[in-house]
Amino acid sequence: MSRTVTYCVTIVVSLYCSSCNLYKDRFSYVQFKNEKQSWIDSYKYEAFYGCIKGGVGNDSLRVILRRKDLFYPNSEIGFKYIDDARARGKAVIEKTPPPYIKIDLGEEEWFEGKNYISFTCLNYYASRDLERLARRKYKESGKEE
Repeated sequence: MSRTVTYCVTIVVSLYCSSCNLYKDRFSYVQFKNEKQSWIDSYKYEAFYGCIKGGVGNDSLRVILRRKDLFYPNSEIGFKYIDDARARGKAVIEKTPPPYIKIDLGEEEWFEGKNYISFTCLNYYASRDLERLARRKYKESGKEE
């Protein structure tokens, strides 16, 4: 009995430790991994920025970002691809359906004209579709050079 308990505890502890290690390695602060990944990250960032810009317009959030944010540090991506990425991001936010929210009487004005902008843009940035598209555009940019 004690041998089985020891075995189970060992397995649980090792699984716990390995899962913690995997989690720590997922996020990293800005650093250039390699040219390809930096280009892909740049394209994805531009799509995200286009999405946010399309969603909030000339709102104070963008004014604050312009004053405080350095934006994405990689300048390897050409204007053709920046424009393409921003247009795709803007298209995503424009196609976002209106939210389905149960509204109590008297709260209609508060919800009027609002949508899940940041949530939609973050999900698009993290999507496999955008990742695949950015990889395809990177290959396309290599053929042009």
